[in-house]
Amino acid sequence: MYKKYLYEDLVKIFDLHSKYLTGEEGGVRAELSGGDFYGTDFSNVNLAGANLEATSFKRSNIMGINLEGANLKAANMKRACFASANLQKANMEGAFLKGCNFDDADLRGTNLKGASMEDAYFGNAKYDNETIWPDDFDPVAVGATLIHDE
Repeated sequence: MYKKYLYEDLVKIFDLHSKYLTGEEGGVRAELSGGDFYGTDFSNVNLAGANLEATSFKRSNIMGINLEGANLKAANMKRACFASANLQKANMEGAFLKGCNFDDADLRGTNLKGASMEDAYFGNAKYDNETIWPDDFDPVAVGATLIHDE
């Protein structure tokens, strides 16, 4: 069973997380595991390093979201829009990503082991040699671009 959050609660959590990221006093890492965010607009929100394990972002707009280093293990993100999202070093192991849009997303160092990615779109998504893909998944075949370390 997923946990529902009120808008006011999310605003508070985002504010505390922002303080956490900048090292301000009173900052707290966002703990949203098990949350239900069906259809929610999280575009351009900074949740770097947040715990979002086993959350539901089905049909959510998360364009431009910063989830660098976030824990999204076993999250249900069916048909979510990750266009231009920063997912560097995020843990998305075992996530349900059917029909997701990863257009221009940054997947460098992301763990996608065991993720279900049927019908996901990866046009211009960036990945590197540290990105972990599901077995037998070919990122080039779905439009992702390998970025070599410089």
